[in-house]
Amino acid sequence: MHEEFEYIDTAQKLASLTAQIDRQDRLAVDVEADSFHHYYEKVCLIQLAVNGCIYLIDPLAGLDLSTFIDALAHRVLIFHDGGYDLRMLRQSFAFEPRRPVFDTMLAAQLLGYREFGLAALLRKLFDLDLPKTHQKANWSCRPLDNKLLSYAANDVKYLHRLTDELESRLRELGRLSWHEQTCGAMVRAAQVEKPAADGDRQWRIKGTRPLKRRQLAYVRRLWHWRQQEAERADLPPFKIIGNVQLIELAMWAESHTKAALHKGPRLPRHFVGDRLERLQAAIRQAAELPEPQWPETLRRRTNGPPGPEFCRTVDTLKEQCRSKAEELGIEPFVLAPRSTLSSIAQRKPRDEAELIAAGAMQWQAGLLWPIVSRFLHT
Repeated sequence: MHEEFEYIDTAQKLASLTAQIDRQDRLAVDVEADSFHHYYEKVCLIQLAVNGCIYLIDPLAGLDLSTFIDALAHRVLIFHDGGYDLRMLRQSFAFEPRRPVFDTMLAAQLLGYREFGLAALLRKLFDLDLPKTHQKANWSCRPLDNKLLSYAANDVKYLHRLTDELESRLRELGRLSWHEQTCGAMVRAAQVEKPAADGDRQWRIKGTRPLKRRQLAYVRRLWHWRQQEAERADLPPFKIIGNVQLIELAMWAESHTKAALHKGPRLPRHFVGDRLERLQAAIRQAAELPEPQWPETLRRRTNGPPGPEFCRTVDTLKEQCRSKAEELGIEPFVLAPRSTLSSIAQRKPRDEAELIAAGAMQWQAGLLWPIVSRFLHT
Protein backbone atom coordinates (compact mmCIF):
# COMPACT_ATOMS: atom_id res chain seq x y z
CA MET A 1 0.00 0.00 0.00
CA HIS A 2 1.31 3.41 -1.03
CA GLU A 3 1.26 5.99 1.76
CA GLU A 4 -1.34 8.03 -0.19
CA PHE A 5 -3.42 5.29 -1.77
CA GLU A 6 -3.79 1.57 -2.44
CA TYR A 7 -3.51 0.38 -6.02
CA ILE A 8 -6.11 -2.29 -6.78
CA ASP A 9 -4.93 -4.66 -9.50
CA THR A 10 -5.68 -8.15 -8.13
CA ALA A 11 -8.91 -10.04 -7.51
CA GLN A 12 -8.09 -10.37 -3.81
CA LYS A 13 -7.58 -6.63 -3.33
CA LEU A 14 -10.75 -5.89 -5.29
CA ALA A 15 -12.82 -8.29 -3.19
CA SER A 16 -11.52 -6.68 0.01
CA LEU A 17 -12.36 -3.20 -1.30
CA THR A 18 -15.85 -4.28 -2.38
CA ALA A 19 -16.49 -5.59 1.11
CA GLN A 20 -15.50 -2.18 2.53
CA ILE A 21 -17.79 -0.41 0.07
CA ASP A 22 -20.72 -2.52 1.28
CA ARG A 23 -20.23 -1.06 4.78
CA GLN A 24 -20.22 2.58 3.61
CA ASP A 25 -23.06 4.87 2.61
CA ARG A 26 -21.21 7.60 0.68
CA LEU A 27 -18.14 7.37 -1.56
CA ALA A 28 -16.13 9.88 -3.59
CA VAL A 29 -15.47 8.82 -7.19
CA ASP A 30 -13.52 10.01 -10.21
CA VAL A 31 -12.35 8.31 -13.39
CA GLU A 32 -9.56 8.75 -15.91
CA ALA A 33 -10.13 7.78 -19.53
CA ASP A 34 -8.04 7.79 -22.70
CA SER A 35 -10.10 9.89 -25.10
CA PHE A 36 -7.06 11.99 -26.04
CA HIS A 37 -5.17 8.91 -27.16
CA HIS A 38 -7.55 6.31 -28.61
CA TYR A 39 -10.38 6.06 -31.10
CA TYR A 40 -12.43 3.86 -28.76
CA GLU A 41 -12.23 5.65 -25.42
CA LYS A 42 -12.49 3.65 -22.22
CA VAL A 43 -12.13 4.04 -18.45
CA CYS A 44 -8.49 3.41 -17.52
CA LEU A 45 -8.54 4.21 -13.80
CA ILE A 46 -11.24 4.56 -11.13
CA GLN A 47 -10.39 6.63 -8.06
CA LEU A 48 -12.32 6.01 -4.87
CA ALA A 49 -12.24 7.64 -1.43
CA VAL A 50 -13.69 5.29 1.18
CA ASN A 51 -13.75 6.05 4.90
CA GLY A 52 -10.63 8.25 4.78
CA CYS A 53 -8.66 5.90 2.48
CA ILE A 54 -8.01 6.27 -1.24
CA TYR A 55 -8.09 3.37 -3.69
CA LEU A 56 -7.08 3.40 -7.35
CA ILE A 57 -8.74 0.59 -9.26
CA ASP A 58 -7.10 -0.61 -12.48
CA PRO A 59 -9.80 -1.65 -15.00
CA LEU A 60 -7.07 -2.74 -17.44
CA ALA A 61 -5.67 -5.40 -15.07
CA GLY A 62 -8.02 -8.11 -16.33
CA LEU A 63 -10.28 -8.05 -13.27
CA ASP A 64 -13.96 -8.96 -13.15
CA LEU A 65 -15.42 -5.64 -11.99
CA SER A 66 -19.09 -6.62 -12.09
CA THR A 67 -19.56 -7.07 -8.31
CA PHE A 68 -17.56 -3.94 -7.58
CA ILE A 69 -19.59 -1.89 -10.09
CA ASP A 70 -22.83 -3.17 -8.59
CA ALA A 71 -21.64 -2.16 -5.12
CA LEU A 72 -20.88 1.35 -6.40
CA ALA A 73 -24.34 1.63 -7.92
CA HIS A 74 -25.96 1.18 -4.49
CA ARG A 75 -23.96 3.87 -2.68
CA VAL A 76 -24.42 7.65 -2.58
CA LEU A 77 -21.66 8.91 -4.86
CA ILE A 78 -19.75 12.18 -4.76
CA PHE A 79 -18.33 13.57 -8.01
CA HIS A 80 -16.85 16.83 -9.15
CA ASP A 81 -18.24 17.63 -12.60
CA GLY A 82 -19.52 14.08 -12.84
CA GLY A 83 -21.32 14.13 -16.19
CA TYR A 84 -18.34 12.80 -18.15
CA ASP A 85 -17.44 10.28 -15.44
CA LEU A 86 -20.98 8.89 -15.42
CA ARG A 87 -21.07 8.64 -19.21
CA MET A 88 -17.74 6.82 -19.28
CA LEU A 89 -18.78 4.44 -16.48
CA ARG A 90 -21.96 3.64 -18.39
CA GLN A 91 -20.10 3.18 -21.65
CA SER A 92 -17.40 0.95 -20.17
CA PHE A 93 -19.37 -0.98 -17.53
CA ALA A 94 -23.11 -0.34 -18.16
CA PHE A 95 -23.08 1.53 -14.83
CA GLU A 96 -26.35 3.08 -13.57
CA PRO A 97 -26.52 4.80 -10.16
CA ARG A 98 -29.29 3.50 -7.90
CA ARG A 99 -28.80 6.14 -5.20
CA PRO A 100 -28.45 9.94 -5.32
CA VAL A 101 -25.33 11.64 -6.64
CA PHE A 102 -23.77 14.73 -5.06
CA ASP A 103 -21.80 16.86 -7.52
CA THR A 104 -19.54 19.44 -5.89
CA MET A 105 -19.15 21.54 -9.05
CA LEU A 106 -22.91 21.89 -9.42
CA ALA A 107 -23.18 22.74 -5.72
CA ALA A 108 -20.57 25.49 -6.13
CA GLN A 109 -22.45 26.94 -9.11
CA LEU A 110 -25.71 27.02 -7.15
CA LEU A 111 -23.90 28.83 -4.34
CA GLY A 112 -22.66 31.50 -6.72
CA TYR A 113 -18.97 30.62 -7.01
CA ARG A 114 -17.53 32.11 -10.20
CA GLU A 115 -14.56 29.76 -10.15
CA PHE A 116 -15.87 26.25 -9.60
CA GLY A 117 -13.03 24.00 -10.72
CA LEU A 118 -11.87 21.58 -8.03
CA ALA A 119 -8.49 23.26 -7.53
CA ALA A 120 -10.07 26.73 -7.31
CA LEU A 121 -12.63 25.60 -4.72
CA LEU A 122 -10.06 23.84 -2.53
CA ARG A 123 -7.85 26.90 -2.66
CA LYS A 124 -10.68 29.27 -1.75
CA LEU A 125 -12.34 27.19 0.96
CA PHE A 126 -9.43 25.32 2.54
CA ASP A 127 -6.29 27.13 1.32
CA LEU A 128 -5.15 23.90 -0.35
CA ASP A 129 -3.10 23.86 -3.55
CA LEU A 130 -3.40 20.85 -5.86
CA PRO A 131 -0.54 19.95 -8.21
CA LYS A 132 -0.93 20.88 -11.87
CA THR A 133 -3.29 18.65 -13.82
CA HIS A 134 -2.40 15.77 -16.12
CA GLN A 135 -5.66 15.73 -18.06
CA LYS A 136 -3.95 14.81 -21.34
CA ALA A 137 -1.82 12.03 -19.88
CA ASN A 138 -2.16 8.63 -21.53
CA TRP A 139 -3.93 6.75 -18.76
CA SER A 140 -3.99 3.55 -20.80
CA CYS A 141 -0.20 3.14 -20.49
CA ARG A 142 1.10 0.68 -17.92
CA PRO A 143 2.76 0.99 -15.52
CA LEU A 144 1.48 4.40 -14.40
CA ASP A 145 4.16 6.36 -12.59
CA ASN A 146 3.69 7.56 -9.02
CA LYS A 147 3.33 11.20 -10.06
CA LEU A 148 0.28 10.37 -12.18
CA LEU A 149 -1.18 8.12 -9.51
CA SER A 150 -0.75 10.79 -6.83
CA TYR A 151 -2.46 13.30 -9.12
CA ALA A 152 -5.33 10.86 -9.61
CA ALA A 153 -5.62 10.28 -5.86
CA ASN A 154 -5.93 14.03 -5.25
CA ASP A 155 -9.06 14.14 -7.39
CA VAL A 156 -11.01 12.34 -4.65
CA LYS A 157 -8.90 13.04 -1.57
CA TYR A 158 -10.84 16.12 -0.44
CA LEU A 159 -14.27 15.51 -1.95
CA HIS A 160 -15.92 14.37 1.30
CA ARG A 161 -14.67 17.47 3.11
CA LEU A 162 -15.73 19.69 0.22
CA THR A 163 -19.16 18.06 0.12
CA ASP A 164 -19.73 18.66 3.84
CA GLU A 165 -18.89 22.34 3.41
CA LEU A 166 -20.98 22.92 0.29
CA GLU A 167 -23.91 20.89 1.55
CA SER A 168 -24.02 22.97 4.71
CA ARG A 169 -24.04 26.20 2.69
CA LEU A 170 -26.75 24.90 0.35
CA ARG A 171 -28.88 24.04 3.37
CA GLU A 172 -28.39 27.52 4.85
CA LEU A 173 -29.62 29.11 1.61
CA GLY A 174 -32.48 26.66 1.16
CA ARG A 175 -31.01 25.34 -2.09
CA LEU A 176 -30.52 21.66 -1.33
CA SER A 177 -33.55 20.75 -3.43
CA TRP A 178 -32.12 22.81 -6.30
CA HIS A 179 -28.96 20.75 -6.10
CA GLU A 180 -30.82 17.44 -5.90
CA GLN A 181 -32.79 18.29 -9.03
CA THR A 182 -29.68 19.48 -10.89
CA CYS A 183 -27.72 16.35 -10.00
CA GLY A 184 -30.69 14.23 -11.03
CA ALA A 185 -30.76 15.93 -14.41
CA MET A 186 -27.02 15.28 -14.84
CA VAL A 187 -27.47 11.58 -14.03
CA ARG A 188 -30.37 11.22 -16.46
CA ALA A 189 -28.43 12.95 -19.23
CA ALA A 190 -25.51 10.57 -18.71
CA GLN A 191 -27.80 7.56 -19.08
CA VAL A 192 -29.32 8.65 -22.38
CA GLU A 193 -28.03 6.79 -25.40
CA LYS A 194 -26.50 9.03 -28.04
CA PRO A 195 -28.88 9.46 -30.99
CA ALA A 196 -27.78 7.93 -34.24
CA ALA A 197 -25.56 10.37 -36.07
CA ASP A 198 -27.00 12.18 -39.07
CA GLY A 199 -24.72 10.84 -41.78
CA ASP A 200 -25.05 13.95 -43.92
CA ARG A 201 -24.30 16.40 -41.11
CA GLN A 202 -21.67 14.44 -39.22
CA TRP A 203 -18.88 15.47 -41.56
CA ARG A 204 -19.94 19.14 -41.80
CA ILE A 205 -17.28 20.40 -39.45
CA LYS A 206 -16.85 24.02 -38.43
CA GLY A 207 -15.79 26.12 -41.41
CA THR A 208 -17.67 24.21 -44.11
CA ARG A 209 -20.82 26.35 -44.34
CA PRO A 210 -19.38 28.86 -46.89
CA LEU A 211 -17.97 26.15 -49.16
CA LYS A 212 -19.32 25.30 -52.61
CA ARG A 213 -20.80 21.91 -53.43
CA ARG A 214 -17.68 20.55 -55.15
CA GLN A 215 -15.48 21.64 -52.23
CA LEU A 216 -17.91 19.96 -49.85
CA ALA A 217 -17.52 16.72 -51.83
CA TYR A 218 -13.80 16.78 -51.06
CA VAL A 219 -14.36 17.61 -47.38
CA ARG A 220 -16.88 14.78 -47.03
CA ARG A 221 -14.58 12.22 -48.62
CA LEU A 222 -11.56 13.34 -46.57
CA TRP A 223 -13.60 13.33 -43.37
CA HIS A 224 -14.60 9.71 -43.94
CA TRP A 225 -11.00 8.86 -44.86
CA ARG A 226 -9.86 10.42 -41.57
CA GLN A 227 -12.41 8.40 -39.57
CA GLN A 228 -11.19 5.19 -41.19
CA GLU A 229 -7.56 6.06 -40.50
CA ALA A 230 -8.34 6.93 -36.88
CA GLU A 231 -10.16 3.65 -36.34
CA ARG A 232 -7.37 1.70 -38.05
CA ALA A 233 -4.71 3.35 -35.88
CA ASP A 234 -6.87 3.46 -32.71
CA LEU A 235 -6.32 7.20 -32.41
CA PRO A 236 -8.74 10.10 -31.99
CA PRO A 237 -9.42 11.70 -35.41
CA PHE A 238 -7.74 14.99 -34.49
CA LYS A 239 -4.45 13.11 -34.15
CA ILE A 240 -4.68 12.09 -37.80
CA ILE A 241 -5.33 15.62 -39.06
CA GLY A 242 -7.12 18.61 -37.53
CA ASN A 243 -10.30 20.12 -38.93
CA VAL A 244 -8.62 23.30 -40.17
CA GLN A 245 -5.93 21.31 -41.99
CA LEU A 246 -8.52 18.95 -43.42
CA ILE A 247 -10.53 21.81 -44.93
CA GLU A 248 -7.36 23.46 -46.23
CA LEU A 249 -6.30 20.21 -47.90
CA ALA A 250 -9.78 19.65 -49.38
CA MET A 251 -9.94 23.15 -50.87
CA TRP A 252 -6.44 22.87 -52.33
CA ALA A 253 -7.16 19.43 -53.82
CA GLU A 254 -10.41 20.68 -55.37
CA SER A 255 -8.60 23.55 -57.11
CA HIS A 256 -5.47 21.58 -58.09
CA THR A 257 -6.90 18.37 -59.49
CA LYS A 258 -3.81 17.52 -61.54
CA ALA A 259 -1.13 18.64 -59.05
CA ALA A 260 0.99 16.18 -57.08
CA LEU A 261 0.03 15.96 -53.41
CA HIS A 262 3.49 17.01 -52.22
CA LYS A 263 2.95 20.41 -53.87
CA GLY A 264 -0.05 21.16 -51.69
CA PRO A 265 -0.40 22.11 -48.03
CA ARG A 266 2.20 20.64 -45.71
CA LEU A 267 1.03 17.25 -44.45
CA PRO A 268 1.70 15.70 -41.03
CA ARG A 269 4.89 13.63 -40.88
CA HIS A 270 2.96 10.40 -40.39
CA PHE A 271 1.35 10.71 -43.84
CA VAL A 272 3.59 8.11 -45.44
CA GLY A 273 3.35 4.65 -46.99
CA ASP A 274 -0.11 3.06 -47.06
CA ARG A 275 -1.73 6.02 -45.28
CA LEU A 276 -0.51 8.41 -47.98
CA GLU A 277 -1.70 6.06 -50.70
CA ARG A 278 -5.15 5.83 -49.12
CA LEU A 279 -5.28 9.62 -48.91
CA GLN A 280 -4.41 9.95 -52.58
CA ALA A 281 -7.11 7.40 -53.43
CA ALA A 282 -9.67 9.35 -51.38
CA ILE A 283 -8.82 12.56 -53.22
CA ARG A 284 -9.16 10.80 -56.59
CA GLN A 285 -12.56 9.47 -55.56
CA ALA A 286 -13.70 12.96 -54.66
CA ALA A 287 -12.41 14.31 -57.99
CA GLU A 288 -14.25 11.61 -59.95
CA LEU A 289 -17.58 12.07 -58.15
CA PRO A 290 -20.26 13.25 -60.62
CA GLU A 291 -22.00 16.54 -59.88
CA PRO A 292 -25.39 15.01 -58.95
CA GLN A 293 -23.66 13.26 -56.06
CA TRP A 294 -22.02 16.37 -54.61
CA PRO A 295 -23.42 17.40 -51.20
CA GLU A 296 -25.94 20.20 -51.06
CA THR A 297 -25.03 23.39 -49.24
CA LEU A 298 -26.84 24.02 -45.98
CA ARG A 299 -29.45 26.73 -46.04
CA ARG A 300 -30.82 28.50 -43.02
CA ARG A 301 -34.32 27.45 -42.02
CA THR A 302 -37.03 29.77 -43.35
CA ASN A 303 -40.05 28.21 -41.60
CA GLY A 304 -39.12 28.90 -37.98
CA PRO A 305 -36.50 30.21 -35.61
CA PRO A 306 -34.14 31.85 -35.57
CA GLY A 307 -35.94 34.88 -36.95
CA PRO A 308 -35.65 38.50 -35.78
CA GLU A 309 -38.63 38.26 -33.42
CA PHE A 310 -37.37 34.98 -31.97
CA CYS A 311 -33.90 36.43 -31.37
CA ARG A 312 -35.38 39.53 -29.71
CA THR A 313 -37.46 37.31 -27.44
CA VAL A 314 -34.43 35.26 -26.42
CA ASP A 315 -32.35 38.38 -25.81
CA THR A 316 -35.07 39.98 -23.68
CA LEU A 317 -35.55 36.80 -21.64
CA LYS A 318 -31.80 36.55 -21.24
CA GLU A 319 -31.54 40.09 -19.90
CA GLN A 320 -34.38 39.64 -17.42
CA CYS A 321 -32.97 36.30 -16.27
CA ARG A 322 -29.58 37.94 -15.82
CA SER A 323 -31.14 40.43 -13.41
CA LYS A 324 -32.81 37.62 -11.47
CA ALA A 325 -29.55 35.65 -11.36
CA GLU A 326 -27.72 38.69 -9.98
CA GLU A 327 -30.37 38.99 -7.29
CA LEU A 328 -29.77 35.32 -6.36
CA GLY A 329 -25.99 35.68 -6.55
CA ILE A 330 -25.53 32.99 -9.22
CA GLU A 331 -24.36 32.99 -12.81
CA PRO A 332 -27.15 33.52 -15.40
CA PHE A 333 -26.44 30.18 -17.15
CA VAL A 334 -27.15 28.36 -13.88
CA LEU A 335 -30.64 29.84 -13.69
CA ALA A 336 -31.43 29.59 -17.41
CA PRO A 337 -29.06 28.09 -20.00
CA ARG A 338 -29.30 29.50 -23.52
CA SER A 339 -30.90 26.26 -24.75
CA THR A 340 -33.71 26.64 -22.20
CA LEU A 341 -34.31 30.27 -23.15
CA SER A 342 -34.49 29.28 -26.82
CA SER A 343 -36.98 26.54 -26.03
CA ILE A 344 -39.10 28.96 -23.98
CA ALA A 345 -39.11 31.52 -26.80
CA GLN A 346 -40.17 28.86 -29.27
CA ARG A 347 -42.81 27.06 -27.17
CA LYS A 348 -44.22 30.07 -25.29
CA PRO A 349 -45.27 28.00 -22.23
CA ARG A 350 -48.57 28.92 -20.58
CA ASP A 351 -47.83 27.65 -17.08
CA GLU A 352 -45.03 26.19 -14.96
CA ALA A 353 -45.74 22.65 -16.15
CA GLU A 354 -45.20 23.72 -19.76
CA LEU A 355 -42.11 25.64 -18.67
CA ILE A 356 -40.69 22.40 -17.24
CA ALA A 357 -41.60 20.64 -20.48
CA ALA A 358 -39.57 23.33 -22.28
CA GLY A 359 -36.46 22.20 -20.40
CA ALA A 360 -36.48 24.00 -17.06
CA MET A 361 -36.01 22.11 -13.81
CA GLN A 362 -38.68 22.57 -11.17
CA TRP A 363 -36.59 25.00 -9.12
CA GLN A 364 -35.78 27.01 -12.23
CA ALA A 365 -39.40 27.04 -13.35
CA GLY A 366 -40.53 28.49 -10.02
CA LEU A 367 -38.10 31.37 -10.40
CA LEU A 368 -38.55 31.87 -14.14
CA TRP A 369 -42.34 31.70 -14.41
CA PRO A 370 -42.98 35.26 -13.12
CA ILE A 371 -40.53 36.52 -15.75
CA VAL A 372 -41.90 34.36 -18.56
CA SER A 373 -45.56 35.00 -17.79
CA ARG A 374 -45.01 38.77 -17.54
CA PHE A 375 -43.07 38.99 -20.77
CA LEU A 376 -44.84 36.45 -22.99
CA HIS A 377 -48.44 36.76 -21.80
CA THR A 378 -49.08 40.41 -21.04
